[in-house]
Amino acid sequence: MYRVRLRFRVQKKLNIGDAKQTLAIGGRDVVLSGLPNPKDSKPIKECQWLVLNTRGFSSEEEARDFGQKLRVALEVSSVGTRLGVDPGRDLATCAFSQSIHQMLKEQFGCTLRSNVHGLDVFADDPNVVIFSSEAQASVTANPDDFVAGLAELHATAATIPQRVADVVLLLNFALMRSEPVAQIVFAVSAVEMLGQEETWSENQKRLLRDLARAATQSSIGSEEECHEVSESILRSLHRLTLRQGVFRLLDRLGLAHLKRPWDALYAERSTLVHGLAPKPGADYSDLAWRTVNLCGQILLKVVAAELPGADRHADKMYPI
Repeated sequence: MYRVRLRFRVQKKLNIGDAKQTLAIGGRDVVLSGLPNPKDSKPIKECQWLVLNTRGFSSEEEARDFGQKLRVALEVSSVGTRLGVDPGRDLATCAFSQSIHQMLKEQFGCTLRSNVHGLDVFADDPNVVIFSSEAQASVTANPDDFVAGLAELHATAATIPQRVADVVLLLNFALMRSEPVAQIVFAVSAVEMLGQEETWSENQKRLLRDLARAATQSSIGSEEECHEVSESILRSLHRLTLRQGVFRLLDRLGLAHLKRPWDALYAERSTLVHGLAPKPGADYSDLAWRTVNLCGQILLKVVAAELPGADRHADKMYPI
């Protein structure tokens, strides 16, 4: 039998008073807890690091498929409820030398497993021991919508396109930052990344080709100058400005009413980023709040196109 263990870090602790909570996800019991050692168990609301544990898989392939879906559901439910999670990169945060592993195996009959930050799938042996350590923090969040989202999104969280996975990753990065400027940069970058995928319409491309041809035939300037202008126009066939790309994205998503708020916030963001700020002692928390709200509305609309229901809490969690 195989076991799935998904260890992650939250920005705001979940306000759950129990040390463990069993969730029904994908037809299985998934146990949410803080520290994995029962002797050191704490209420979930006191833990910044959390673990989702599931047992009883007949094969590693079955376990890994469930775990990958669980990770997607975790990340999307996090951004949908404005929680903020760091799902890790499936690497150990603390590990021991092979000699220590061997000693514990020989003297105590236990198998020491590295504490992985992210998804870990392994044979479910009662002698497996996972070493862990934990830091402390204080902010808590209502867990209801987030926990419900894990089960609801797991059912449809098979494989999402890489661009959508990148969007979720960047938005979680923004939510995990405590610095307002970092929140602004990550949130805006996610929207701009999507805007850069937008292209000119066929009519616009035809117009640009006509303009490029007209430039080569112009009597203004030298032949070389005309040729350089023509090449510059042709290069524009594959490139919109960042603002044009975002506006094209908003039109496609049915969010044209957000163009004016985007322009207003982007002007404030540009003042901050392009040398005039940050000013010493200035408080950018309000700008960060408004920026993440606007970007969250846009980004969750994109995610919901692949995972229906991902934006169900957008108006409550990212109010404009």
